[in-house]
Amino acid sequence: MLIHMKKNIFLTLSLMLVAFQCMAQSVGYLHKPFSVNGCEVSFSVVRQDTAYYLISTIKSNRIMFLKEPVMKVKTADGDVVELSGSLIGNSSVSTGIVSGNAVTPVTKISSTAQFAISPEQFELFKNGISKLRMSTAPAAHKKNFKKDVIGKKLYQLFLEQRNTGDCF
Repeated sequence: MLIHMKKNIFLTLSLMLVAFQCMAQSVGYLHKPFSVNGCEVSFSVVRQDTAYYLISTIKSNRIMFLKEPVMKVKTADGDVVELSGSLIGNSSVSTGIVSGNAVTPVTKISSTAQFAISPEQFELFKNGISKLRMSTAPAAHKKNFKKDVIGKKLYQLFLEQRNTGDCF
């Protein structure tokens, strides 16, 4: 009986994991430079009517998008794509870490921006992305990729949005 119950739990957890992976419609990376500006960056692709948008969210302890951010992307083929965007919103959550008798405050900021992008620009991502720079405050967010982490996946997300069409 106990073995049968363990199998059912394992099967249920496995199916949930597969379902969550299938529903994940974003791609991202962790950026931990030697400075204190470490962050988690994620991207998703959205289609509204015939327009496409690249949505980016940065979660960190201090980095936020500017009101009208700019994203520059260098592809693996050497093409440079410049995208203009707009700030969607900023939010923060404050917590504290207890260490002995002291409480150290910790604040996590989440900043989201959307960038208009054309299908032709998405086509440039299919071989990968080698460099990314986004205008953020207090300093620009820059990331070099030794191997592609987000380009091919963003292209796949674009294809999914394009092929979805006006299905209801």
